[in-house]
Amino acid sequence: MSRAPSHAAGFSAVELLVTLFIAAAFLLAGYQLYAAIVRDSGDARQRTRASNIAYDYLRRYAASAPAICSPSTPVNNTSLSPIPDGLGMAVVTVQISCPNSGLTRLKKIQTTVRYTASGEEVQHAIYVTS
Repeated sequence: MSRAPSHAAGFSAVELLVTLFIAAAFLLAGYQLYAAIVRDSGDARQRTRASNIAYDYLRRYAASAPAICSPSTPVNNTSLSPIPDGLGMAVVTVQISCPNSGLTRLKKIQTTVRYTASGEEVQHAIYVTS
């Protein structure tokens, strides 16, 4: 009676190489996911800072708007000083417009903050009556 040849326990060289290749693929995918999360969180942080600045200007000009609407741009592409952390060269614009000529006390106040070299922007607007 002959016995079937027995195989040694453990990995062969080919199995080991396949396992290492799969492990490297998982590590690379994990790193790419990590890098994407870090990049997106930085973008969200910049957007939040710019949004807070725009909202601050909006509240400031809504509280001091003239009684009778007259279109104007009290702040036009003014650089922010000091430069907010992480926004690069940020500029702010505040526009006051009259959306309805029949309602002279109705004003639309819109703030825009442009930041970073790629020209990202955040806008906020509010209608105010006095």
